[in-house]
Amino acid sequence: MSAGGGIATYADLARTTGGMVLCNAMEREPLEHVGGELAPWDEVFQWYVVADPSFLLAHTDEAVFYHPRLGLHVWAVTFLGISWEFVPAPGIR
Repeated sequence: MSAGGGIATYADLARTTGGMVLCNAMEREPLEHVGGELAPWDEVFQWYVVADPSFLLAHTDEAVFYHPRLGLHVWAVTFLGISWEFVPAPGIR
């Protein structure tokens, strides 16, 4: 069991969002950056609309955006090609 209430993998972290939907079309939308960081070399491969971004915003440096017209929060995921069950969770504070 890791710090952060047993969050050891990205799959565990995803369960904190209260539900999420893949929506890669969000990259073309006007989004406001509301949390976390993207390094200049980071590439976002997947955009997920999340029901509850509060844990991501309060306890990680994961990039989260907000779509003001739709009232949606979007999690920007910078890896692709492996099951989230095998990707270690980012630092949890």
